[in-house]
Amino acid sequence: MLENTFSHIPGIGSGTETKLWNAGFLNWDSVLNAESLPVSAKLEKALFKNIEVSKQHLEHGNPLYFSTVLPSNQTWRMFPVFRDKIAFLDIETTGLGELGDYITTIVMYDGNSIFSYVQGQNLNDFRHDVQNYDLLVTYNGMILFPIDIIH
Repeated sequence: MLENTFSHIPGIGSGTETKLWNAGFLNWDSVLNAESLPVSAKLEKALFKNIEVSKQHLEHGNPLYFSTVLPSNQTWRMFPVFRDKIAFLDIETTGLGELGDYITTIVMYDGNSIFSYVQGQNLNDFRHDVQNYDLLVTYNGMILFPIDIIH
């Protein structure tokens, strides 16, 4: 999935990506092995450069790179490759961040198991358990770097 997108490359929108796919360029290697591409010379240069960088980050197992370059609606593409480094969260609170609001429940899914953390029971366990992941994906799709969110 990750190697089939070009949306993380500056200048490549959904229209250009679809144009590449329709021309038979379905993954990074097909672009790198192409004699010519249906894009401008400037965009072709950007494709080659950024695909090489992407391949290096993929080879080194760096999901943080992809979390910063992929559009938020495309971050799902990281899951199959970085499954063991990503956790998905849903956090429930008593409000929207006003003084006195607090976390009531956190549910975390890591692709294999679901973990529930409840205020007054085991909420503080989340602080330790979340350290096993490099990236957190929230319910609304934002990628976050693990931070200490429990006071």
